[in-house]
Amino acid sequence: MKLPLTASRVDLGQAMTAVLQVLKNKPSMSIAGISKATGIDRRTVGKAVDLILNVQKNLVTQKIEKEKVGKAWVISLKKKTSDLIGTAKGKIRR
Repeated sequence: MKLPLTASRVDLGQAMTAVLQVLKNKPSMSIAGISKATGIDRRTVGKAVDLILNVQKNLVTQKIEKEKVGKAWVISLKKKTSDLIGTAKGKIRR
């Protein structure tokens, strides 16, 4: 996913998307390799990878839910273990 040469700056969201897209095609690459493949600066690629790893680590035990309440969206962060226990209770009762 080469970005056009006119794009001098890439925001972190775009960088994360580009990094994930490149890693889908080739699951093991260096930061320099990802930088060459995307056309994004190595420092930005490094920051994007760090942020992806941080989010991944946090979402191992938690999940984000989005629900509509009236006109507003409510975003909540819940522990996955409570869902696991809830489904286990349902299976045991049957």
